[in-house]
Amino acid sequence: MKNNSSANLVILGSSGFAREVAWLVHDINKQHKPLWNIIGFWGGDDGGTPPYQVINGIPLIGLKEIKKYLPDLFVIAAIGNPGIRQRAVLQAEELGCKFPVLIHPSVHLDQETTTIGEGSIICARTIMTVNIEIKKHVIVNLNCTIGHNCIIEDFVTLSPGCHLSGYTKIKYGAYLGTGSVTIEKHTIGKNTIIGAGAVVATDIPDNVTAVGIPARVKEK
Repeated sequence: MKNNSSANLVILGSSGFAREVAWLVHDINKQHKPLWNIIGFWGGDDGGTPPYQVINGIPLIGLKEIKKYLPDLFVIAAIGNPGIRQRAVLQAEELGCKFPVLIHPSVHLDQETTTIGEGSIICARTIMTVNIEIKKHVIVNLNCTIGHNCIIEDFVTLSPGCHLSGYTKIKYGAYLGTGSVTIEKHTIGKNTIIGAGAVVATDIPDNVTAVGIPARVKEK
């Protein structure tokens, strides 16, 4: 650690979104100095042999470096694909890592009636109203809006610019593409993919892909 008031953080992943999460963490640290000390990006393997690659000033590290910081290590899974994110989180859980909640300072939410589970990331300029439940390891990307009484289950991904009307329920591991919209009081099924720009105006079942306006399940 840099000092007694900072916590060590590893970002799972090293893609574009991982770099965006590092930027989010830097913005959090500007508001709460010092809070997070980013040790590196971890791709979930041994990281290869030194010298490691450096991405935007942050090293790509391996399992040996991870173990040096246990048991007081926080990790965040900055991986958009829900299935890959689940596997990365499982590996970190087996090591005994901890999972923070990361919320960009620009996010507007009702702290009294909103709950957010561990490992979730809420990106810049998102607006969340009232009586919202976000469970574990959820990604809410840039410029999303989430209406009242929405429930978002574990490992869901909202891509940039998603807009959820009130009483929307999104089940475990679903992925909503950029700019997708839900009309109120509908459910999106487990592990389902909603295409970019789609408008969900009816319930969508589990394990399908739905696209279009209104969103319809694609034939296999």
